Amino acid sequence: MSTNQERRAEARQRLREQMEAQARREKQLKIVAASVVVAVLLGIVGVVAWINYDRKRAEEYAANWLTCEYPTDTETPELLDPAEFEDQGPEVVAEVEEFNAQVETVEDTKRDAEPPSGDQARRGIAEITITTDRGEIPVTLDRSGAPCNVASFVHLTEQRYFDDTECHRLTVSEEEPGLSVLQCGDPTGTGLSGPGYSVVDEPPAADALALADDGSGAAIYPRGTVAMAKSQAPDSAGSQFFLVYEDSALPPEYTVMGTIGESGLEVLDDIAETGVKSDDPSDRDNQVPRRPVTIETVVLDDQSGLPEK
Repeated sequence: MSTNQERRAEARQRLREQMEAQARREKQLKIVAASVVVAVLLGIVGVVAWINYDRKRAEEYAANWLTCEYPTDTETPELLDPAEFEDQGPEVVAEVEEFNAQVETVEDTKRDAEPPSGDQARRGIAEITITTDRGEIPVTLDRSGAPCNVASFVHLTEQRYFDDTECHRLTVSEEEPGLSVLQCGDPTGTGLSGPGYSVVDEPPAADALALADDGSGAAIYPRGTVAMAKSQAPDSAGSQFFLVYEDSALPPEYTVMGTIGESGLEVLDDIAETGVKSDDPSDRDNQVPRRPVTIETVVLDDQSGLPEK
């Protein structure tokens, strides 16, 4: 049987053990609490970092990328009834019949293409060579001024859309500035067709082009300009483009895509020197090249300055 002294010694030992156990528990609790605090802080830092990263990514997207819209436009002009124009004379009837022949040509020879898909870069240069039967025309396209139109042109080039097509229009002007362009890009050779979709207008900035001195509000598209052709309707550009070989006065609504290399301008000068089929302004042939101009190939040589996704 234990003595009182032994019992007291045992009691003191149990008390020490309980105190030590309590101290260990408190230490463990402090460690767990500290870990929780660190985890929470790390979580907060992580959330803030993610928010900042996502915001930065959105800002980079807005600065470097955009989503272009390419509305479907597959309508072909309707045939006209020559009988309805008989009272206007045989010349008008002949023009109607010629127009109908062009419409039939469009139906037989048009080339539809799928529009570009996905986001398009706001910046970057595309070096392209247009090889004609009269020589090579190197052009440099700049996305910063017309990202959607340049994206479409590059896309059609990669599809070989322009290969084996004729440049259907040549304007030769005696005025200064007049209209001096070679227009191409319609596989039917009629000027009535496109790829089956249209491209939004991206007109030049207000201060990008000088204005004509005559007060008409026309802008001067300088020699060496590559621009998109369109009708008077908004967002009606497709695949047709024009190459300016002399300063030309036009409404400031035509999208400028880039510039023509010096060797290409020499080719255009030679084409312009050959002239058009008719010098009569009232004649339909007064804007048809006297010697046909055929695009053999259009090739993308290089792209540079494109932002990374």
